[in-house]
Amino acid sequence: MSNLYESTDAARGATRGGLGGVLDAAGAVWAALKALLSGIAGRISFWSVVGTVALLCSTYYFVFAESLYDSQATLSIQNRAATSGGVSSIIGSALGTSGSSSQSQQIYDYINSMEMLRILDNKFHLRALYASSDRNPFWRLYWPNTDENFLWFYQQMISLDSQSDVGILVIDVYDYDRQRAHDIAETIAQESERFINNINATMQVQTMRFARSELDAAVRAVQSAKTPQEQAVAEMRLTAAQQALAAAEGAANQQQTFIVPISHASLPTETTEPQRLFNIVTITFLSAIIYAVGFLMWSNVRDHRKA
Repeated sequence: MSNLYESTDAARGATRGGLGGVLDAAGAVWAALKALLSGIAGRISFWSVVGTVALLCSTYYFVFAESLYDSQATLSIQNRAATSGGVSSIIGSALGTSGSSSQSQQIYDYINSMEMLRILDNKFHLRALYASSDRNPFWRLYWPNTDENFLWFYQQMISLDSQSDVGILVIDVYDYDRQRAHDIAETIAQESERFINNINATMQVQTMRFARSELDAAVRAVQSAKTPQEQAVAEMRLTAAQQALAAAEGAANQQQTFIVPISHASLPTETTEPQRLFNIVTITFLSAIIYAVGFLMWSNVRDHRKA
């Protein structure tokens, strides 16, 4: 029995010794790391931080960042005024009122949508282009099979400026090739016009359907009228429904919303993105401000600790 106790005590001692060795080694590593960080912190200065940031930015923008062409197209979204109060009330009842701002937002959302991206990808093979190994390794489409990543990358390669108060939409398309940038911008403008035409067709169908349903209801009201007063009211409603249907038939043949190109897609002659010098100066300036603020905060904390 004494031998068993002695063996157990020896095992416990060995365990304590092993754990103590691990703790001692961890403490030594932490002390060395702390000394290294202290040495680095002692050598870090304002100019070393700012200079390092400027060097890294310059390396990225002049070595890795690819030049992009910018093709710009400007579209005007126009709404034809309603030809009569009857048509206006029918459209308002059937589809709700809308103006240039809502139409601009619809086109804005459509250009940014996966539906538009599928059209462009089928025509220009953008998924393979953006994911190519020839592209900037820091700005490349990774995991191209994921539609969400593909859509996000595409949205970074276009810029939309919607001036909804005047119904103007400015489209900028960035690409590595000047001709492809022009062709993509031109396709976006054409597909946007087709999208508006489809909306017009839907509105025309819905307007006529609503006008006919109102006429049918008015006819039934006349047929079911039981008193002269009800008959008079029903006939007035029938007359109004007939006039509204005639006006709706005329409006259905007119396009209510359409796109007018203010300027067609441009064919760029030189690259405009990225703005290398501007970006380098901006990032370096921001890093200087961040360093100054951080240094002041650290000095304040250090002074409070000493106090």
